[in-house]
Amino acid sequence: MNRRTALLVAVITAVVALTVMPALAEESSAADRPERRYPPAWVDQTVAELHDRVAERAEAAEERITTSPRLTEDQKAAALENLDEALEAIAAVDEPAEIVGTALSRRQLQRIEWRAIRNGEAPDYERHIARDVSGATLRFEHLSTIATWAEVAGRDVTAVTEYLDEASVLLEVADGDGGVEERHDAIHIARAWMTKAHVTLFAM
Repeated sequence: MNRRTALLVAVITAVVALTVMPALAEESSAADRPERRYPPAWVDQTVAELHDRVAERAEAAEERITTSPRLTEDQKAAALENLDEALEAIAAVDEPAEIVGTALSRRQLQRIEWRAIRNGEAPDYERHIARDVSGATLRFEHLSTIATWAEVAGRDVTAVTEYLDEASVLLEVADGDGGVEERHDAIHIARAWMTKAHVTLFAM
C-alpha cells in the first residue's frame, strides 16, 4: 500500500468512526446500562454544581451508614471516617474530572472493603487496581487511535489531546508505587479525563 492509499484509508476510517461510532455508543449504553445516559451529565456541570452534588450524596451516604443494621458500631465509625477523608480529598480539587474521579474512586474502595468484610476476607486492592489499570490503558489506546484518525481527517483535536495527556500522566501514577488510595484515585480520574476526550471526539 503506497502512502497516498494509506492516507485515504485512514481518512475513510476516521469518517466512519466519527459518524457510526456515536450511534453504536448510544445503542450500547442504552442496552447495557438503561439506567444511565451518555454522555454523563457531569461533563456539562460546573465545579460548584459538582461539589453540591457530592455534598448531597455524602449526606445520603452518612444516613445509610448510621442506620445500617448490617454494620457494627466500629464498622460504622470506620465508614464515617472514610467518608470524611473522601470529602476532604474531593474538596481539595477544583476540576470536574478530578472531582468525579475522586468521588467514584473513594466510593468504590468503600464498597470493596464492605464486600470483603461481609465475606470474611481481606480486600484484594492490588488485584483490583491491576485490573483497572489494564482496562483503562486499553481504553486510552483506543481513544488515542481515534483521535489520530480524526486529526488525519482534518479535525481539531487539541482539546482531546490535552485530556488524553492528563489521563496518560495519571495512568503512570496508577501503575506506580504509591498507596492504594493514590493509585486508585488516579485510575478513576484518568477515566474521567478519557470520558471528556470521548465526549469531545464524538461531538465533532
